[in-house]
Amino acid sequence: MMSIKRIIVSAHYIGTVLLETEQNLDWLTSYIDSIDGHLSKLFPQNPQTTLEEAAAEALSKGGKRIRAILALLTCEIYSGDYKPAVPLAVAYELAHASALVQDDIIDSSNMRRGVASIVSKYGLSNAILTSDLLLFNVPKIMSTYGNALENSRLARLFDLLGEACRGAVWGEYLDLEMSKKTSEIVSEIEYEEMIRSKTASMLAAPTASGAIIGGASEEETMLAYRFGERLGMAYQVHDDTLDLFGDAQTLGKPIFTDMRAGKKNLILIHCLNHCAQTEREFLDSLIMKKGEYSVEEISKAREILEEHGSLQYAKSRSMHYINQAIDLIEKFPSKSRATESLVILSRYLSERYY
Repeated sequence: MMSIKRIIVSAHYIGTVLLETEQNLDWLTSYIDSIDGHLSKLFPQNPQTTLEEAAAEALSKGGKRIRAILALLTCEIYSGDYKPAVPLAVAYELAHASALVQDDIIDSSNMRRGVASIVSKYGLSNAILTSDLLLFNVPKIMSTYGNALENSRLARLFDLLGEACRGAVWGEYLDLEMSKKTSEIVSEIEYEEMIRSKTASMLAAPTASGAIIGGASEEETMLAYRFGERLGMAYQVHDDTLDLFGDAQTLGKPIFTDMRAGKKNLILIHCLNHCAQTEREFLDSLIMKKGEYSVEEISKAREILEEHGSLQYAKSRSMHYINQAIDLIEKFPSKSRATESLVILSRYLSERYY
């Protein structure tokens, strides 16, 4: 539960004050405990092999369990009970953890949430096998619905899962392709297509799938999908602001990691289309830079990004997506505690500091 509650204000750069208190988030405890209980049975903390140890560690690195919680909440909205969606939630946590291990391999990341990444601790071969082990457990978990759902609904669950995984891979590819382009020729449209595939699809699918398990119609399922997609867009845009304006200790990883990897986020794209030539040259000099960034370089880059309104622009886009998501929640059939929790969670995700 600590990963959800750990709200630390990175003063000066973040700006937005998180309105939800730790007490407001206490309702998450039962959901997270259910998820973690099932995960610990799959990969216990006293493993017999290095591979199992790596898998257990990948699942226990302090993740926010957002995808899983979305599945539980939408199931509860349509059925009044979140428990039938727990296996689904676990499946998406496994898929997400697998993707994070791969991300760290691709990005050569040494840290993940404040500790050594799986690839840096266990080596490349073990990291690849860990990702496979986590991912290949997903259909096994999903198959437990074989006797609980009619064939058409079970097929829809697997279809959503497959599309989400395909989208995440395609989005990662687009992200890598964009990193090869000079910054000024990457458009916002390209960026939005990338994050819709890479991030939003993996929030939309569990949200819609939870609705299916809760008994939702196809129309209601697509409503839940659109909500999750909008939330995912907001989540990624906000995540990009944290990479440039967050605090490394709070985030548990170095800042400016996207810039170091040559990745183009919305803040950078906006600024490079509005700043002067000398400022553009300075920012370009930081992209894919070898070695550490100096305090002066970070400070100057942030000043340029703020001066041209790029940080505020990204924040406004994130809030635009959040408002769209919350408007969709208003169309959900039940105005229950679960729908209220969904609004609180959406606001939290758009204002978090890590």
